[in-house]
Amino acid sequence: MTRVEDGNRKFLFDGITELFYSPEIMSGAKEKIEMVREFLEENPEYSFVLYFNHISFNDPAVLVHVANLLNPKGEWHLLVPMSYSHVDTKSVKGFLSSLGMNVVKACGIEAIPVVQTYQLNNPRYGYTAEEARQTYVNYVHRLKELKRSNTPTGVLISPEGHRSDTGKMMVAESGMVAAGRLLAPVVYVPLAVSYEGKFKRDGINIGKKMWINIGEVTVQENPREYPSVEELMKKLAVALPEEMRGVWG
Repeated sequence: MTRVEDGNRKFLFDGITELFYSPEIMSGAKEKIEMVREFLEENPEYSFVLYFNHISFNDPAVLVHVANLLNPKGEWHLLVPMSYSHVDTKSVKGFLSSLGMNVVKACGIEAIPVVQTYQLNNPRYGYTAEEARQTYVNYVHRLKELKRSNTPTGVLISPEGHRSDTGKMMVAESGMVAAGRLLAPVVYVPLAVSYEGKFKRDGINIGKKMWINIGEVTVQENPREYPSVEELMKKLAVALPEEMRGVWG
């Protein structure tokens, strides 16, 4: 990552996040972030998977902010699987999302478009099974490239695939475990995001008090012995208020 990309990332995802959201890192979470940071510095052959509960538009900014705390020197390549609909420029929303992806790229973060399960057989999106398969092949291929080149990587991912309509946790897909198997050795870090009082799912929630918590970290040493999706999601759920745990409660 270049110095310009590093500066852009810290300005946008540290400075602006702190200015507009003032996220409060909960008791014990700071120690876990520091523990993972030290572990990664002492074990640079490890990659990490930072996974979170997606409940509002501005969650990804907080996600990158925490990734910066884990990786303050910018030595880990950051990769984000992103909904394929965000790069579909046939709509105004898709065009604006594409502009957002260019901002992400300017910060040294790589975005991989993926058609998610809920978008299949959905007339709103119109994606075919073959289109979905090809995007997933691209995702896997890129992870394999990074592993072959011995590039330490941080995968930032929403295992639920999209924002929850209720704020409660939903079922999860297997993309984060696939990333861990392909990049191992790897550390899974669950990031729990919640707000004080009501928040807007479709808004940016400027000025709204936000809480950040870190669940129990999981270490995977090799590609053959890996955690289940259920195990990882339960560790994320426990880090959230009980009323937000949804299907993992």
